Parts: sequence; C-alpha cells; structure tokens
Amino acid sequence: MTAALSMLSYVDSSVDCGRRYVCLPPAGGTLCTLREIVGAATGFAVWGVEYPARGSRVAEPPPVTVEQLAEQVARELAGLFGPRWVARTVLVGFSMGAFVGLELARRVYAWCGAAPATLVVVGAVAPQRRVPGKYARTDAATLTRLLDRHSPAPVTTSEARDYALELLRVDLRLMSAYRGPADVTVPCAVVALCGEGDSAVADATTAWRSWATGSFSAGVVRGGHLGLLAPGRGAEFWAWMSRLVEAGDA
Repeated sequence: MTAALSMLSYVDSSVDCGRRYVCLPPAGGTLCTLREIVGAATGFAVWGVEYPARGSRVAEPPPVTVEQLAEQVARELAGLFGPRWVARTVLVGFSMGAFVGLELARRVYAWCGAAPATLVVVGAVAPQRRVPGKYARTDAATLTRLLDRHSPAPVTTSEARDYALELLRVDLRLMSAYRGPADVTVPCAVVALCGEGDSAVADATTAWRSWATGSFSAGVVRGGHLGLLAPGRGAEFWAWMSRLVEAGDA
C-alpha cells in the first residue's frame, strides 16, 4: 500500500514557523488540486493526502468509508510525526476533505495521545447540517454540472474530464454514505471558511462552532465553493492562515 501522506513544501528548520499543514483535497481531487497553495507556501511546511484510486495510488481500490480513509491517514500521521509534531499540525480540509479531517483529528488523538492544533474546514457545512445520501444517485449530467461549477481550474482535455468525473462520482458516493460522528466535538480548535458565492455553505459555516474543543473562528472569502484553490489565489489562502491560525486566534 502506497503512503497517503506526501511532503509538498519543505521549510528549513531555521525559519520554520513551528507548524505543519496537512491538506486534504475535495471530492474528485488529487494532490495536483493543491498546486496553487503549495506554490505559494513560502515559509510554510505543507503535506498533502492522496486518497486511494488516484495519483500515485491509482492502483489501489477506492476507500469503502470516510472513517476507513481517515484511519489509515491517522496511523501514518501518528507514526511519521509523533505526538510533538501532531500537536503542532494544522489539518486543512477542502469540502469533502473537511470531513476526512474531522475524522482524522479524532483518530490521530486516539493513536498517539496528541491532537492537532487546529482543524481548518473550507467550503463545508457543519456535520449536523449535512443531508446524507444527497448524491447517492448522481447521473452524468449532474456530475458534469458539479465539475464545471466547482473545479478550481478548467479541465480541458476529454481524457482529463473523464478521469475527474470518475473520481468525483466515487467520492460523492463515499460522502453520500457518510453519516458523520456521533459526538459533537473534535479535540482541537476549528476555523471555518466559505466563499461569498457559495450559497449552500455560507449560512452553515458558523455551525462548526459547536465542534471546537478549543477556539473557533470563521471567515468569508471572495469567490465560490473552492475559490481559494483557483489559480492565483495561493497567497490569499496563506494570508487567511496567518490571520486565523498563526496569529493564535485558533
């Protein structure tokens, strides 16, 4: 089994800000989806999670459940980072990745006795506001509409579109089956961000407050659902991280 965690941006220990950012892609996403924020990560140590059935893990079967996916990453994270660095780690989940991050934060604490410093959720309603099963039966037209509306960058070739649509189909099925955790807490601070044009999320972002064991912050960014992953937005993403996480608000 190929490792899920990959180091995407290295920071010399002499200028290390003292945190590591572990990013979890949205539905249909791969490590390539994170290219804009990785490219702009000057002074930030960034790791990414590659889900099964894509990228370097294309030969592996897709995950059966969100919980199963989070469990593997939690074991890797606990073993690779250890309690000291887990406690200085910020989990950043985009859309579907927010729920993987939620499950991951709870599981890594169980594995090593340390919780991440912060869970950052981007473009995701709070678990209690979700509608499980919403995309259980998604036809080709709906998949295409979702891809065109929410993809951070245009998908230009037919081969790339077919690949992206299949990944999106698999991930939407996974999320449709996900019921969410029974407990209404994660063992860390929470930051929730949403796009000003993301009407499905905008009125539910603050509902993440009840999940934070530590502090809670929320913000509205320009653009739509995954606007912070779009070309040219990487520096803006890190400005938000500096404002809400590095400044100690979360």
